[in-house]
Amino acid sequence: MKHSPTETSRRTLVKSLLWRLIGIVWTWTGAYFIIRMLPDSKAKAPLAATLIVAYHHSTRMVMYYFYERWWGRITWGRTDHSSPVSTKEKWLWTLGTCVTLSIIFYLLLIVTPLIKGE
Repeated sequence: MKHSPTETSRRTLVKSLLWRLIGIVWTWTGAYFIIRMLPDSKAKAPLAATLIVAYHHSTRMVMYYFYERWWGRITWGRTDHSSPVSTKEKWLWTLGTCVTLSIIFYLLLIVTPLIKGE
């Protein structure tokens, strides 16, 4: 059974471009403040990179949830309102989320103290 898309290509393009714009502004702002908070030292770059990655991925996951919920209320560009998610897709999403969170917490709890110890 072929599954028809639930939104038009134009809607997907607008959503993608808007999300990218939000992401650029959000990441630049966060990176700027993280770098400004860190003391000047030779170990600044690895620590800054770790903190920026942790900030970026942990906050963007929450932002994306609300972004998609917001787009869910907009009816422009929808073609099919009934698109159930399969059990396999739910498990893959859950697994991907758990792996991503594990990496973020690993960076925060294990890597960051090692960098600070240099």
